[in-house]
Amino acid sequence: MLNALIGLEHHKATTTEVFKWDGKKRLFPEWEKDMTLGDAMKASAIPVYQDLARRIGLELMSKEVKRVGYGNADIGTQVDNFWLVGPLKITPQQEAQFAYKLANKTLPFSQKVQDEVQSMLFIEEKNGNKIYAKSGWGWDVNPQVGWLTGWVVQPQGNIVAFSLNL
Repeated sequence: MLNALIGLEHHKATTTEVFKWDGKKRLFPEWEKDMTLGDAMKASAIPVYQDLARRIGLELMSKEVKRVGYGNADIGTQVDNFWLVGPLKITPQQEAQFAYKLANKTLPFSQKVQDEVQSMLFIEEKNGNKIYAKSGWGWDVNPQVGWLTGWVVQPQGNIVAFSLNL
């Protein structure tokens, strides 16, 4: 989520841009195709977000992660994997707070960019409840950890944010 917010805010990508698959075999067949940021968000396509992180660059990424106060805000020296193997650390409570701010569009990004990322996270509507979420899995760390972070907009407009470690 944060990677997309930063990339869109700083014009390192657009919502309609297609990131070309380089033809290399990927961990999941779903990643072996051209994708927009929205497609990549739904598929948790790490190669697309690593490409975006390299476009953002280490200096800007570090500045923005600190400005937002995301977890321990430590991205180290590797711009394209700090969220996968560290040193960035964030608790489920911090993730849920971040999701709540995104749901309410109170993060320090333009309303337009927050709207764009929200639309990428939309999963479904059931009985008037709108579900927005992002999943992921860290298989390069020990122990491995999965997560599901997002929010539900209830029919009366209440927002309930969540973040689960799996």
